[in-house]
Amino acid sequence: MVVVTDRLTFMRSITLFKGLPEDQLEFFARASRQKTFEAGALIVGQEDLSRSFYVVMEGRVKLYRSSFEGREQTLNLFGPGELFGMCSAFTDDIFPAHAVALERSTILVFSGDVIAEHARREPAILFNLVFVLSHRLKEAMGMIESLALKDIPQRVASFLLLSTSSAGETGGDIYELPVTRRELSKVLGTTPETLSRVLKRMVDEGLIGLEGRSIRMPNRQAILDLADGLTDLV
Repeated sequence: MVVVTDRLTFMRSITLFKGLPEDQLEFFARASRQKTFEAGALIVGQEDLSRSFYVVMEGRVKLYRSSFEGREQTLNLFGPGELFGMCSAFTDDIFPAHAVALERSTILVFSGDVIAEHARREPAILFNLVFVLSHRLKEAMGMIESLALKDIPQRVASFLLLSTSSAGETGGDIYELPVTRRELSKVLGTTPETLSRVLKRMVDEGLIGLEGRSIRMPNRQAILDLADGLTDLV
């Protein structure tokens, strides 16, 4: 009962289950499976058959694809409250990527079949799913645009803007990188060396302050201008 209570407390705090009546929350809490993965552990593999989706309860997860040559492209990073795996939860398609725990992570696993069957009787959760997926699609379109059309400094600026809340042009945002620079370079489609050079140039020009994984952005407008290509790094 303690485990189920913990799940209920967590589920009440995330968008996917927002506004659902208590009986539905209890149903989904009992229908889920809670798993813990150590850092580096594979949660689900590229081309695995999986009719489930996953919600990060604690920790951080990386979603990436590997080529036959061994090259790796990070597709997304997920933290507490975020879900992944919807693309194969309600179909017979294979999972399109590897999902790996970047640190010790607790994951809730939900069967797509159970969700679909319940939604036929109580469709409220479908509206939340549509909202979450719409937000994820918007993020994906922004990342595709960044990788296809922008140079590295613009990609870094775009990533920082997407990763922080809108706090005003001079809000002094502080962003804690959730991963190492090596992992971040895989997200941005560059090398760790190039990323480090870009970050140093941004520090030298006063766009950001950098201490370990902590990035301070004293002027969001300057970051926005760089992301939009209105300015460039010297």
